[in-house]
Amino acid sequence: LFHHGNHKADYRGHRTVLEMTNWLAGVEEGVRKEQGVEEHKIGDAHEVARERLDVEETRDEMNQPPKRPDTRDPKSAEEQEWIEKMNRYRSRHRPEWRDEEHPGCQISGFLMVDRAPGNFHIKAQSLGHDIAPHMANVSHEVHHLSFGDPSVHNSIKRGDTVTPDGFLETTKPMDGNVYVTRNVHEAHHHYLKVVTTDFDNPSINQRYSQRNPNYGRRAYQILQSSQISYYRNDQVPEAKFTYDLSPIAVSYRMSSRRWYDYLTSLMAIIGGMFTVVGMLESGVYAVTSKKRR
Repeated sequence: LFHHGNHKADYRGHRTVLEMTNWLAGVEEGVRKEQGVEEHKIGDAHEVARERLDVEETRDEMNQPPKRPDTRDPKSAEEQEWIEKMNRYRSRHRPEWRDEEHPGCQISGFLMVDRAPGNFHIKAQSLGHDIAPHMANVSHEVHHLSFGDPSVHNSIKRGDTVTPDGFLETTKPMDGNVYVTRNVHEAHHHYLKVVTTDFDNPSINQRYSQRNPNYGRRAYQILQSSQISYYRNDQVPEAKFTYDLSPIAVSYRMSSRRWYDYLTSLMAIIGGMFTVVGMLESGVYAVTSKKRR
């Protein structure tokens, strides 16, 4: 329901004329109070509906919880009538929808995928219900998405691996990103280029290294891009993630120089200095000797 172009409330009660007019009367009363109108008459449509449907229950009685009969027999007519009235009362006083109280579907888990291009998608689907495509909104927030062994990320975070600064962020670039779909028949599609990255991990026990050379030494960097895709009116939108392995791999290795390599480099530097000094001395001697002649 909109009032002067502003959204006021949504009706979620029973689909009967009496219940809808009672709800409209309550919303109208709230709007009048917000506007500061003290003397007003509301509920004209509701009164007409009560007269046409020959309903004796007043609006005040409809908005009050029904009194339960003393006979607590579930099979009695009084108890069944009370249950029906209580269900109607609960539907009338259902709290308003608030986005912050309904975070939506939260999906978590692991997917075992082959080292080959593929995709996975998230959509609204049910075997017992028909999904209206124009009502399906797949806006989503990615809390965490990465490839590979999660324990390797913990090793990188602790600094046990030989990786550059900021490497961990490249393995999960979508974390914390929010993708909002504002129009109908559209959804975000994500394209992920997965780069295999090997590195040294001195904290890994040698025994595990012999069993699996890549244990604790491999992670996957992600190059991510997203775009809006559009759907036909009869198609239910879906959030799609397409991934592909990069043909290029990256390796980070830790290497150290031997003492004799250092000594050889030092002797080469010293020898080069002597050679340069000798050449300068020879050139200066040749110039000075010509001037003397």
